[in-house]
Amino acid sequence: MSENVFLVPINPENFDRTVRSAVDLTEYPDRPEPLADLDEVRLWAVDDDSGNGSTFEKMSEGDLVLFYTDDEYVGTGRIGTTFEDDDRWVSGSFWTAFPAARVYTVTDFTEVSAPKRAVNRIFDYSSSYTPGFMRVADSRVTTDLSSIESALEHYTKRNA
Repeated sequence: MSENVFLVPINPENFDRTVRSAVDLTEYPDRPEPLADLDEVRLWAVDDDSGNGSTFEKMSEGDLVLFYTDDEYVGTGRIGTTFEDDDRWVSGSFWTAFPAARVYTVTDFTEVSAPKRAVNRIFDYSSSYTPGFMRVADSRVTTDLSSIESALEHYTKRNA
């Protein structure tokens, strides 16, 4: 099992369409091969303009991904399949103004509500730090992934 953690900025509209709500792929017979055997999936990608191809290449099945917008983390999940979508079928089919060829599926998605400063504390970043799409350095991941998920669930319950 992998122990990587990725912090991922989102566009809320696109995120709602393909992560918060799973996509019914049965309506899309022309989907890419990595999605061919799936009926339903949650999808996200790395923005082509981000220059983060090397970070994407470090993603492995089971890695933890934390999604945020503005000053709040809004979801967690695990990396499923990663693939290069050279035709940009996923971004062209589901997202607005988000050209992306490096796509990944998200499993075990959970909605959370945790302030950025709280998540920054988990990884020993300054309270005002705002990450881009990034992999958290091994030295900053000082607990197992399920403990990180539990901490985010705790913040969510406290913020409810």
